[in-house]
Amino acid sequence: LTMTPTPNGLAPVQGALTEWMAGMRELQQDEMPEVAVHEYSPLVDSSDMGPCEWARLAVDIGANYMDFDGFVVVTGTDTMAYVASALAFMLENLGKPVIVTGSQIPLCEAYNDARRNLIMSLIFAARDSVNEVGIFFHDRLLRGCRSTKVNTHRLRAFDSPNIPPLANIGISIEENGHLLLPQPRGRLRVFRLADIQRTGRDDAAAATWIF
Repeated sequence: LTMTPTPNGLAPVQGALTEWMAGMRELQQDEMPEVAVHEYSPLVDSSDMGPCEWARLAVDIGANYMDFDGFVVVTGTDTMAYVASALAFMLENLGKPVIVTGSQIPLCEAYNDARRNLIMSLIFAARDSVNEVGIFFHDRLLRGCRSTKVNTHRLRAFDSPNIPPLANIGISIEENGHLLLPQPRGRLRVFRLADIQRTGRDDAAAATWIF
């Protein structure tokens, strides 16, 4: 989403997301949620991320859970489905939206899908009807643990073949309310790698193995 041209091609650049969002007039409108941006340092390409980085995302969401209404994880598309699925299993009893997003074309390009994906992800992160990890991409909100990348050359890059989208975007937001998960009964529990190994949660480890 914030890849920037460098002498070695497109690469993640520290501070680019914060700079772009500070200049987006849409985010200054009254109906948009207040946003706090946290960028990791150093930034890594999504193809270089693995379980340790995904666990760090889950832990950080847990640490800030009571301070925000929702979370948006911006990451590359190569491993986006793995990130979303990992978070879905590591964040048990999630009662707030965690929206994973990115883009096929970065914000630095005149024509891009990054701007819309980011804005809509922020809107969904502020909705109290979503209590799970989802992927927002190209006008659709998909269940995170049911999503996969299906195309590398089209804007509709992700799909959830075995379940319809949780929401579709047209002139307005059309939620499939019967598919949305209810509020959990228990408190949020963040499963870390050590917890998974100790409790034998091989289902979580095998299923897939952001902010």
